[in-house]
Amino acid sequence: MADSKPMMILFNNRDRCFKAYEIYLVYSAKYEHQDTWTKTVLLDKIVPHLPTINQDNELRVLGVGSGSGEVDFPFLTALLKKYPIITNRVVEPDESQIIKYKALVQTKGHELQGVKFDWRQQTLEQYRDTDGVGTKFHFISAIHSLYHVDDIDSFLMYLYDLLEPGGIMISILLSDQAGLRKFRARMPDMLKHGLRESSSADMLSSFDRHDIPYVLSRHTSEMEITKCFDETSEDGDLLLDFCLQVSEFKKTASATKYKEVIEHMASSECSKKDGSKILMSNDWEAVIVTKPSN
Repeated sequence: MADSKPMMILFNNRDRCFKAYEIYLVYSAKYEHQDTWTKTVLLDKIVPHLPTINQDNELRVLGVGSGSGEVDFPFLTALLKKYPIITNRVVEPDESQIIKYKALVQTKGHELQGVKFDWRQQTLEQYRDTDGVGTKFHFISAIHSLYHVDDIDSFLMYLYDLLEPGGIMISILLSDQAGLRKFRARMPDMLKHGLRESSSADMLSSFDRHDIPYVLSRHTSEMEITKCFDETSEDGDLLLDFCLQVSEFKKTASATKYKEVIEHMASSECSKKDGSKILMSNDWEAVIVTKPSN
């Protein structure tokens, strides 16, 4: 680590991006938290309030940035308890993630009988440009997928326009109070990379600005970042890249910049010690919006 080299934004290096994301899942147990949330909030606050549909008609679902399907799967199985016929449109830009999602559907097909999948390998912006508001949906989910859209307000309003009357949309982003969010918030200035991401506060201000009522559900979550401080750990390198949203940070940063970032990560603003472990909160907030019935 001599002089800093130009830094690549992590999602521009797709292979490393998904490796870093997989490591993040290991150290944050994200899907366990998501599963707990599904069994409580989704079943209690969403499914009972979705519009009543004739048994011969389909429930139309839109998943935005669905990734490899692990988050969508519990949604769909919960919805099937009330709606026997579902069309699930998946908008996901990465081909490798769609391949994994299709493999999941093959593996767990017996639990998804009644669901028809409509795959769209597109960004949300590409989907908006090609489909417009041609198809309306009863349920829309955007789970940790709106961090880097150019204008979160316009995309949230676009998704709201896609809802059928009585339809429900849920969007989830990191809380502004999360250690991970506070850590990332300083990075554009510290690393001079210009990447800024949206947070739950941006979602709330958007709906407030448009006088759209919502229900807010907050969830606590932590990940262990101890290995980020071990310079010999490959897992630590990948996890640090995920937290920074920068590819191969340790290889590209100067020793001074690396030390500055690591010290910020270790600060009480971003993390805490728990015995021999160092933990960072990645609390998230779910915003649930119901479109009024006509």
